[in-house]
Amino acid sequence: MTSALDIAQLLDLVGGIIVVIDSRQNVTYINSKGCRILGYEKADVIGKNWFDTFIPERVRDDIRSVFRKLMHGEAELAEYFDNVVLTKDGREKIIGWHNTVLRDDTEGIIGTLSLGQDMTELRRAEKIQDQRIQELQDRVIELTSMKMNIPICSWDKKDMKKAIERHYSTISAEGKCAECLQLLQMASKIRG
Repeated sequence: MTSALDIAQLLDLVGGIIVVIDSRQNVTYINSKGCRILGYEKADVIGKNWFDTFIPERVRDDIRSVFRKLMHGEAELAEYFDNVVLTKDGREKIIGWHNTVLRDDTEGIIGTLSLGQDMTELRRAEKIQDQRIQELQDRVIELTSMKMNIPICSWDKKDMKKAIERHYSTISAEGKCAECLQLLQMASKIRG
């Protein structure tokens, strides 16, 4: 037979935050990993208003409003979402939450049980990756527009600088670049 102590020990082994928030918005349970992620001792978390203590002020009212609606059965709980929490030292961490509502014997909603994973570094890495992808896309556009300003006869040359110099030297001497004209004629035959 499993005792409450055994269950609490088991929940402390979970690699993320487990937090129970009652309908009055107070924390009634948090596991050891949750305390470590937030930087608090259990005694400093239990009984505290989750939203006032652990949610940044800029998003507090919105998240609290959703929670209130949920407690009154006016909203459905998102099974998964990311949101920011505050640590004891004031840092923000992005937590990916899996949630369920808790009900009493009459099926009334009495709180939530949430399992959260610290996603801070992953989300930062994703943001950096998105920025780098955008930078690469911008460079491709830039290079494509630059290519439109580079003589056709120079595109596939190993030493592009010499090829461009030769192109403009030929145009200065002859008024045209025979190699560019030949490449354009070949391209129009292929298309035609």
